[in-house]
Amino acid sequence: MIRRAVYADVPELRRLYAALTAELAATYAVPYPAYGPADVDSFTLWTAGRLEQDPTVLVYVATDDATGELVGFLGGEISERAMGEPRVFGAAHWLYIMPDARGRGFARALVTRAVADLETLGMTHVELAAVASDTQWVTRGWQPYLVHHVLPLAAVKAGAAERPAVDQPTSAAPVAPAPAPHALSEALTGYPSVDKQRKRRRRRRAAAQPKLIAGGRA
Repeated sequence: MIRRAVYADVPELRRLYAALTAELAATYAVPYPAYGPADVDSFTLWTAGRLEQDPTVLVYVATDDATGELVGFLGGEISERAMGEPRVFGAAHWLYIMPDARGRGFARALVTRAVADLETLGMTHVELAAVASDTQWVTRGWQPYLVHHVLPLAAVKAGAAERPAVDQPTSAAPVAPAPAPHALSEALTGYPSVDKQRKRRRRRRAAAQPKLIAGGRA
């Protein structure tokens, strides 16, 4: 049977959540965030404080018809982002079925019930986060839209302090020397440059002056 979780389910939800985190810890490619016993307590407080109290919390349980035992759960909430559309959306946090109860349709039944409630609330999209090695969601048609990266703060600080290396050319092509101003002038006008004309005039004047020698002029 599939139904909304109630406060009385908190102890069994705690058991399921502990099993979920233990199973995830064994498959994490990157052990981040790290989960421990204190997180089971935090989950217990979260469910105890919000079930049947907070209308934005959506938690569903699957029970074994023969024993009445909880064999799985789906938990999430209605979330709102500061910017971007859709502004309000369904955020799925946990979906877990006990190993010996898998293959019996409990997960599909939990999702079907949650989707019906989300439609009633006017939601158009559901978002979830998955570990990098879990590719089942892409296979099921979910579209990845963000990739989270993590780095210790000390490593971020060290990386920001380093100046990235810039490749320097090992050789440079020879650069032709810029033409002298007078050469450029001659090339453009076809006439000797002003400097050359002045030098020629000075040489002519120097050649026209008589040289003084002993006893008179040459």
